[in-house]
Amino acid sequence: MPRYSPTVVDHFTNPRNAGELENPDVRAFIGNPVCGDQIMLTATVTDGVIAEIRFRAHGCAASLATASVIAEAASGSALADIETWDDEKVEALLGGLAPDQRHVAALGRQVAHRLVNNHREGVDDDAPLICA
Repeated sequence: MPRYSPTVVDHFTNPRNAGELENPDVRAFIGNPVCGDQIMLTATVTDGVIAEIRFRAHGCAASLATASVIAEAASGSALADIETWDDEKVEALLGGLAPDQRHVAALGRQVAHRLVNNHREGVDDDAPLICA
């Protein structure tokens, strides 16, 4: 397998849904203290479905692509469906990952699940500082 799948390269070079919503219904942040990767999602939710979503991310190419892929896949998806995503689902969305990149699939799953849980619990992660 090449270092990066075509999907990872595409989403890294042409990210979808980058940025931050001004008045989101929910915000979720996950950071990996070991590698420094960070993803924040902001979303509006209508009738249990992601109506609009944006991401901010910092880290390796694979983590930035993961944030883009997660945002794209979550857009229009029911929160109940997102809640079923596992690491393998995220890795499949990315077109596969090299063994040393698989931690980003977990990061993507964690931030997606956190978004669902934060919406359910009425929690809004404070906007963290994302390193430039």
